[in-house]
Amino acid sequence: MTLKRQLVGKIGEEAAAQYLQQQGYIIITNNYRCPIGEIDIIARDQRVTVLIEVRTRTSLAYGSPEESITAEKARRLKRLALSYLQAYHLSATPCRIDLVAVMVDRETQQVKNIKHIKGILNG
Repeated sequence: MTLKRQLVGKIGEEAAAQYLQQQGYIIITNNYRCPIGEIDIIARDQRVTVLIEVRTRTSLAYGSPEESITAEKARRLKRLALSYLQAYHLSATPCRIDLVAVMVDRETQQVKNIKHIKGILNG
């Protein structure tokens, strides 16, 4: 991954965390890593544990951020959620997987738009 892409991703994750906090979410951790992969943000929305995938784009040339969740990524997110819940003995608590899609201006690197989609995966 290029440094520019890393920077855009970092801008998106920081903007998403700030947005979620403004919406009343409590951030538990950022960039949770385990052998399966990484969860961008883990937060609490009242009594619900929310695992959040952040997708950041600078253009729509390859589709919107929310369109970038492939079937394989969805399967990995489900496995990551189960792994996290088991590791922290939270299997009996309510949980959902959300997506925060962030658009960033390519030139100024300012956030142009944030879209929060709750419960992106069912089953």
